Amino acid sequence: MEAIRKNDIWKKLMCFAAVLLIMLSPVSEVFAQTERDWMTNEEFLQRLAEIEMDSSGKVEVNVAGHSSQGTEIMSARVGTGDQVVLINSSIHGNEKSGGEAILEILDFLGTSDSSFAQSIRDEVTIVTIPRLNVDGLEIPQRENIFSWDEVVSAYPHLAGAPPAWNYSQRNRGFDINRDFNADLDYQVVPEDLPGNTLEPGFFITKEAQLLRDLYVELRDEFGEVELFVDLHHMGTPVLNKTGENVTIAIDYPPLGPEDSTKYDDYPKLDQDKSKRYALAAALGVEELSDKEETGVSQYIHFQERDYPGQARSAFALNGSATVLFEMPGQQPRFGYDQELVDRVENGLWGMISHMADGSIDDLNGDDFLTEVPKYWTDNVTDMSDVLKRFTEEGQFENARDARLLANHLNTLSVFEEKENSKKMVEHLEKFKGLLDAQREKQVVSNEAYNRLNSDSNMLIERWAKKQ
Repeated sequence: MEAIRKNDIWKKLMCFAAVLLIMLSPVSEVFAQTERDWMTNEEFLQRLAEIEMDSSGKVEVNVAGHSSQGTEIMSARVGTGDQVVLINSSIHGNEKSGGEAILEILDFLGTSDSSFAQSIRDEVTIVTIPRLNVDGLEIPQRENIFSWDEVVSAYPHLAGAPPAWNYSQRNRGFDINRDFNADLDYQVVPEDLPGNTLEPGFFITKEAQLLRDLYVELRDEFGEVELFVDLHHMGTPVLNKTGENVTIAIDYPPLGPEDSTKYDDYPKLDQDKSKRYALAAALGVEELSDKEETGVSQYIHFQERDYPGQARSAFALNGSATVLFEMPGQQPRFGYDQELVDRVENGLWGMISHMADGSIDDLNGDDFLTEVPKYWTDNVTDMSDVLKRFTEEGQFENARDARLLANHLNTLSVFEEKENSKKMVEHLEKFKGLLDAQREKQVVSNEAYNRLNSDSNMLIERWAKKQ
């Protein structure tokens, strides 16, 4: 991404500020970070209160509302700029890094007298929900705690209706990030249940209602919410071309193919603006780190991916740029990782600084798609990248077998460019046949077979629908 890097004053100031903070940190504190754990809710609240107290009024902390179990959910605000960014974290209870990165940003902006910190406070207002799913975090589990019996008690008119599709009987709670609707005034009705992933959510949970209400309040105050950021965790994938571990994956709203007419009634949707901010986040991770960052990736976003019930999708349809961070490794399996927290923070600074100085409009959203690598497949070129890596890694017993597959992909790329759906399906099936034969002969590794076979199936399904 060297060609699109910018050496503006903000980056220099940020790097200086980061170095200064490290220099001023006690040695014992830096050493202690290697043995620390993710904060409990009690520890988190204490640290948030300390940041507010030390900020001399710059950081404002409030109870934004309560969870479905009545637990307090906190918000924090810093800055007086006329552009607002809303940052949400831990909408899933097994995803903890975002909140801790938010604390570091609040601490810096609350205590620093540097010209960089002052410029951010003057140009941008940052509003955060550092921990939305407070009850799920304490378990930890992905869902909140809100049984269907409690739902019916809260909404008696839903008695006899099937549970919403994003409700987990096992964990007795909801995937909150499927509970949003672009109609911000929507109220759940029995005939809309149970719904599915391709339809909007229901605002059943208190947590989703709280985030929606905060979004609406900020929209009314500022005219629009310039940017919404949602901080998450995922699995542990590797990049298509290099096989390196993905260290952060970034995404714009998943709202189906660009030529879809599904969202024509939402003229405020601006996917290019979201891509520009996603690119700014990637640049922030790469440029503000004290070491080379080679694991920055696009999050999985094949063209059919359509999730209108996610918070970022609902807010994008209302005119905000929205960006997703996905960090590798979920809790409790993965412990505290300061480098991971730093990446979240650097990505946030990348977006905030470009917003503050207006340079976000100088970025090209398409560069996010072409310059930031992938770990997933959306076309034949992606499959070719994966095949080349597997070949270089020795996952085929001999070069001839790999070449047979590569030649087949070269032919497929021609049909893909011509959008010949019949030939695409036909030759993908032949590709799968070659792959199956190689597995029978045990000349291809299980990893290579499984990935290429899965990618083939996905593309066959896509092109079969176009016939």
